[in-house]
Parts: sequence; C-alpha cells; structure tokens
Amino acid sequence: MPFSSQQAYANQVQTDAELLYSHVERLAKAARPPATESEFAAGVYVENLWRAYGYETELQPFYYHTYKRPTVLSLAIDDWKRSWAIKGLTFAQNGTATADIVDVGYGRANDFANGAARGKIALIKRGEIPFGEKVRQAAAAGVVAAIIWNDREGEWKATLGEPLDMSVPVIGLSQADGSLLQERLRNQQPLRATVKVDGSQTSRHTSYNFIATNKTTAANTERQVLLLANHDSTASSAGANDNASGVAVLLEVARQLAESRLDAQIKLVSLGAETAGERGGQAFFDSLAAKDKAKIVAAIYVDAVGRDGQLTAVPAQSTSTQTGSVFTQAGVQASALEQVGASQRKQLQLLAGTGIPAVLLTRLPAQEEAKDGLVQIQKEQLAQAAKVISSVVGSLTDSTAPAEPRQSVQTGRQQEAGEDLQ
Repeated sequence: MPFSSQQAYANQVQTDAELLYSHVERLAKAARPPATESEFAAGVYVENLWRAYGYETELQPFYYHTYKRPTVLSLAIDDWKRSWAIKGLTFAQNGTATADIVDVGYGRANDFANGAARGKIALIKRGEIPFGEKVRQAAAAGVVAAIIWNDREGEWKATLGEPLDMSVPVIGLSQADGSLLQERLRNQQPLRATVKVDGSQTSRHTSYNFIATNKTTAANTERQVLLLANHDSTASSAGANDNASGVAVLLEVARQLAESRLDAQIKLVSLGAETAGERGGQAFFDSLAAKDKAKIVAAIYVDAVGRDGQLTAVPAQSTSTQTGSVFTQAGVQASALEQVGASQRKQLQLLAGTGIPAVLLTRLPAQEEAKDGLVQIQKEQLAQAAKVISSVVGSLTDSTAPAEPRQSVQTGRQQEAGEDLQ
C-alpha cells in the first residue's frame, strides 16, 4: 500500500515520549480494579485529554454480576447413605428444601405440564435448553429445588448465566449420580431428599467505557477505524504495562491525529472491567448495531506495549491478513494466537467474534508480571508503538485501499458460554 497523505501528516507530528511516560505514571499511581473509584478516575483522566484534543466523547455505563460460591452444597436422601459428588451452579440462589424427587426430563415447559412436580424436587437432565431456562421453568411450575445432572462423562462448567428473576435452590450432579437417581425413580422407588445451598452471594457492579471520536465530515462518517485499550487493572497491580501503556499510546495517537483530515472516522475506546472477564469489550461490541460494525474497516487492541520485547501484531481471525499486512509494512512482526498470554487470547476471541478485521498489538514474549510497576516501562517502547499505530491508521483510512472481507465466526467466549449454559 502506498504511503498516504494521512501517514505523512501523522509523521509531521513528533511523538512525545515524555508525555507518553507521564500518562503511564499518572494512571499507574495505584491499582484500578474494575467497578471502583480508581478505575473510574482513570477513565475520566483519559476522557478529559481526548476532549482537550478536540474529540467528541461519550460515557458508556454497563453492569455485570459476580458470584461468590456457596460454602454449603449438600444432598441428603432418606434411608440412603451415600456420598454425592455435588457441583454448584454459578448464580444459584441460597435455600434449603425437603421434598420427594420427581424426574422431569430436560426441564422444558412441557415436562412440567402435568403439574406433578409442584412442591417437589425436580431431577433435570442437562441438555436441550440452557440451565437458566430449566431453573426458571422449575420455579414457575412450583418446584422447591432442582438437581441438574450431567448427560455426559467428565468435568463440566455450569452457570445460570445471570441472576434469575424466578429461581429455586439448585445443585449439579455427575452423569453417574444422576443416572442412579433416575434409575431408582423409574423403578418407582420414592426418594425423599433435602437439598441445601448456603453461603453464596451475588453482587451487581457498574463500570464504564469511555469513547471518543474525531471531528466528522460527510466523507468520513461511513468508514471507521477502531482503537481500543483498557484502563483498569487487577486489584493487586498498578498495571503500568498492563494496560496503562496501551491507554497512554491511545492518548498519544489521538493527539497526533487530532487535526488530520482522514478518509475515515477514528473511534477510540478505553474499556473498563476487562480484568473481570472482558466485560467492557463485551458491553461495547454488544452495543454496536450491525450497520455500525459494517462501517469499521479495522479494529486494533493495544495491550502491554510499554516494556522490553518485540512489538507484535496478532490477527484475531486467521483470514485477517490485510490488516495484519499493514502492520508488517510498518515493521511490526506478525505472530500466532498461541504465542500470546491467556488474557490476551480472550481479548482476541472477543474481537474475532465481531466479524470485524482485528489485530492485537502487544510485545512478545508474553509475560505475566506479578509486580507491574513503572520500573518495567521504557519510553522508547511506548514511542515506537504510538508511531506504528499512527502510521497504520493512515494506511487503513486510505479510501483507495480495498476493503477486507468480513468473517462470521463464533468467539471462544460464545462457544464457552454455550457449553457453560447448557
């Protein structure tokens, strides 16, 4: 791709390594755990600078729940001395219920239609519909508790997906244990049991994404380049490299491109609660309508670029070669998904599921830094990342560049969620 006028403008604006470092220094004064005042303050710092550079900003609140697992999970059946391998289901409510067990198949609406389960403990087989829907149907049918058993061998993750509006205490059992209960019931052997779930706690949290867009013209509103980083950190880390460095680079790129006339709109997103399971990214992409996603020619997630290591572009999709090649032309090496850390793989899986051509920009080898402080940050590394992104944005916003084909795929998160919920 030829060197564009947009690239030429970006290169006229000198990258300020000292300013980059000062951003990291400011953000990494303390840990920024999700849904805390320090996380919000970091986002406000970013938003204020974007406004100062002339960008239009938007605050996007989102909500999520966390679940503290129960301290007590038990199943006791009268006249049956047996140790049961009990599994908890995320977002299951506390409660104790004693009643006869009744087999209700997969727990669908028609499985409860005869009313036989009212006032009973429902034995429900995994499959057909999500766990949460099974429990809702059971509650609506007047069941006092539920036992969901696995329909296959091996370990299984189980979640109701979210706190339910209609629910009962619920526990999980293995395929072997569930089959044993089902066999007894088929032989018309009554089973009176007590199910107990206690000590669990569901909490609701609020976090925010901060969004900025450059000045729009009639020419650039239909094409968009998306730049993302996250401003939160874990509770135990100041998060200088992960990911104050990425946010600092977004701020510097915004400064460099503030007055440029691009053939596409630039949207910058500083995500919250990414260390709580990519919550901010999920909320942001869920908020985009199909027509909004169609405008985005490329997405670049900037993560952990401030320490020593090779600046590397990792495509989110295996076919995302065009966006990746722009980074290669800018002197950045390409790498495969397997080379990055676990948290970055989750970010890539989320990006891949959008269908938008997307790349993660990071430094390899990946390092899990227990003490992620300013001592790891190198000004020249920050400056290099900012220069590369400004150059790449120039190429990606060139209206003469061919559009990259879109890919419709299911993310690892979606695949995992489908498995977890059913």
